[in-house]
Amino acid sequence: MKRDNASVLERTATFILAGGQGERLHPLTLSRPKPAVSFGGAFRIIDFTLFNCLHSGLSRVSLLTQYKSEELHRYIREGWSDLWGRTSARREPLLCLPPVSGKRYRGTADAIFQNVSLIQAGSEFVLVLSGDHIYEMDYRDLLRQHMETNADLTIAAVEYPICDASHFGVIQVDETFRITGFDEKPAIPRPLASNRSMALVSMGVYVFKRSTLLGALDVVCGSGQGADFGHDIIPALIRSVRTYAYDFRDVTQGVPRYWRDVGTIDAYYAASMDTLHAESPLKRKVPVRQSARIDVTAQVGRSVLSPGVEVERNAMVYDSVLMPGVRVGTGAQLRRVIVEEGVHIPAGFCAGCDAEHGRNHQFVSEKGVGVIAHEPGNARSRRSSELEAIRCR
Repeated sequence: MKRDNASVLERTATFILAGGQGERLHPLTLSRPKPAVSFGGAFRIIDFTLFNCLHSGLSRVSLLTQYKSEELHRYIREGWSDLWGRTSARREPLLCLPPVSGKRYRGTADAIFQNVSLIQAGSEFVLVLSGDHIYEMDYRDLLRQHMETNADLTIAAVEYPICDASHFGVIQVDETFRITGFDEKPAIPRPLASNRSMALVSMGVYVFKRSTLLGALDVVCGSGQGADFGHDIIPALIRSVRTYAYDFRDVTQGVPRYWRDVGTIDAYYAASMDTLHAESPLKRKVPVRQSARIDVTAQVGRSVLSPGVEVERNAMVYDSVLMPGVRVGTGAQLRRVIVEEGVHIPAGFCAGCDAEHGRNHQFVSEKGVGVIAHEPGNARSRRSSELEAIRCR
């Protein structure tokens, strides 16, 4: 079995789509791409997909980048190159590939279309991943099902609350989990027959037979008919080839496994708070609080504190996410806010104490989560002076 696994992994080309602008996660993505945004204290969002690739034993992985690509490339060089190379002699170096000069990736499928030369003749399967989701998966299980069903395309799917399912591709399956229908971001998602409060949604994780993918890319992207997997490639293939869903489920517990798209401020905040729950599958990944410096007179509760955070005298921090390098000044009060890395909160500043005041002076999400971020192009000292002007009276 181990030999079979190694053979499958060697015959698999993997692409991580990491080029989106992440507009719904503004202002956290004004200065960096979404995959490079800090999460859970010591991590970046991209780390979860990369750890999955590492632990699954994948040997040929390429990141397709675009928006503020150098920021992500720098992080990969400094944070991943050594770890990636030393864990397996067979593993090829991680590749970070922005569009060639003068071009842009028009969509998720077009990004791979522009890099089809990386899908070598010896590759039998192509694994396509998103670089902006929080989850743990062994992709070997996905590849195994793909082969056992002789599928042309397998889509990883998870049960998700129907109230939020309109943000994703919604899948319909038969009793064998063969896909019978697919709607990309439908206004009215179709619920599961067994539980009408849930829908089956695409995780943005696909396995293709090489020939199937190359043919679809040539027909759709090559002819200029489309550029996106969800809108163009997937609907066309479901009508014409063997397509199955991979049920991302804890078989022992009989429940969906943990998967979160952190594409909005509210989703990012909720997933961050999940890391604090004792039963969370992410709990063991959260760094110990000793990485932050908290004055003995400060009060901190139910908050994610990243390395390098400082909370000074008499400050109060509750229900908040403080990214690396944040400093909370003396007597400042933060409640239900996200503070971007490196921001210095001045003494006496208050955020989250008065909802109406907050909306007038900072970004506040639909669910009332405040965000304190650097203004684009502004130095940290200037940002601190702006905060000083709206400190608590």
